[in-house]
Amino acid sequence: MEGIFDISNVKILLYLLEKEKARYSDLLKYVIPVRSTLALTLRELKEDRLIERRVEASTPVKTWYSLTDLGREAAEHLQALKDVIKP
Repeated sequence: MEGIFDISNVKILLYLLEKEKARYSDLLKYVIPVRSTLALTLRELKEDRLIERRVEASTPVKTWYSLTDLGREAAEHLQALKDVIKP
């Protein structure tokens, strides 16, 4: 969890806090528009157990990302810090 304050991590955590869940394409469109950066960031957040990845067996296959309990707690603290900095 060394990079929790990395801007890419913060953006994803706060986006998922607001939206509750998001597809990869939504994160690519609204949060981090660079595929390699997004993929690496999601992998790191998943390894740190801050987000979870769910694959929905449909056609086409849908992949959803959401916060874990630990991720929600971290995101809430980040949101509170953001609110203090930018009221």
